[in-house]
Amino acid sequence: MKKFIAIAGFALLSVCAFAQKAAIVNFSLNFPVSLDYEFWGDGTDEFKYENAAKEIVTIRTLDTLFSYAQEELAKALKLDLEKRTVADKVKMNSIGKIIGFPNEKIKEAVAAGKYDKLVQVEVMSLSGGSSTSSSGPFSKRKQKVDMIVEITVYDKSGQEIDRYKKRTRMDEVKKAVSLFGFSEEITLSGNELFALFVDALDNALKSKK
Repeated sequence: MKKFIAIAGFALLSVCAFAQKAAIVNFSLNFPVSLDYEFWGDGTDEFKYENAAKEIVTIRTLDTLFSYAQEELAKALKLDLEKRTVADKVKMNSIGKIIGFPNEKIKEAVAAGKYDKLVQVEVMSLSGGSSTSSSGPFSKRKQKVDMIVEITVYDKSGQEIDRYKKRTRMDEVKKAVSLFGFSEEITLSGNELFALFVDALDNALKSKK
């Protein structure tokens, strides 16, 4: 019996050691302005999936993306992450940053003293290069999309203890056709943006610096 209690106690200590109280105190999603590609537009804000009842459900891409990030980071970094949410209203500022995610400064989070670990996530989606071919008045453009994810983990004193970073390219190539220089803006759908983020986050977590 004593042996069982000792083993159980050791197991509990092991779990506690891994499940350190933490939070994503700063999450930055950026779509820098690009002259040859539009990364955010109609549809990008909607993520759609089919539920168990075979019904199509639509939710905000940003909610899906941030919720997924919290779950994956908690598992990969073995942290007890506090569940946070994206603001009801979000907007993009003049340099392409999405406003509405947790946005605390590390020193302010340290001063609050609520967590053993603090996590900062920086995500940037940008052009991966394009190629254009023309035939008379028609022009066809192929555009690749990259996403850089950087994750930095701090201890409760604000000291950086871990960092992960990787640049990932979307396999699919976006295409556009224009006539006499006029064409519709190309945008990533919410599902495409989320799929890119899933790969980019996974690749970043495998790339410890």
